[in-house]
Amino acid sequence: MISISLDYLLIQLVNFLILLAVMNLIVFRPIRNVIKQRNEKLNKDMREVENFNEQAEKKMQDYKATLDKAREEGKSIREEYRQKGQNEHKEMVDAASSEAVKELEQARSSIQEQSQQAREKLTKDVDNFAKLVADRITTGV
Repeated sequence: MISISLDYLLIQLVNFLILLAVMNLIVFRPIRNVIKQRNEKLNKDMREVENFNEQAEKKMQDYKATLDKAREEGKSIREEYRQKGQNEHKEMVDAASSEAVKELEQARSSIQEQSQQAREKLTKDVDNFAKLVADRITTGV
């Protein structure tokens, strides 16, 4: 059978612990440090990405708000000009209508004056003709 001596086992245990301590100093700590640095850098990069995304989202919201505001202003300006156009159109129609009424009144007045003048002239002509006829009848010519 295999015999295991206590001295041999103790020496192997000490060798193992020394090897473990040396490996810890030479291999495990540097590897853990590299992994820790890598995780820290990864976390830092992730925070930067999140900050960038937040800033991009904020800028996008600002852009949309500005665009909506510009659209509302454009709509307001367009409505204002449309209203001004309608008001000007109404004023022009009212002015043209008023001018047409004035011209119609002037035309009626002119026609009435001409009619009155024609009546007066006809009355005069009839009176003159009546005198002429009466003179001819009285003189016998």
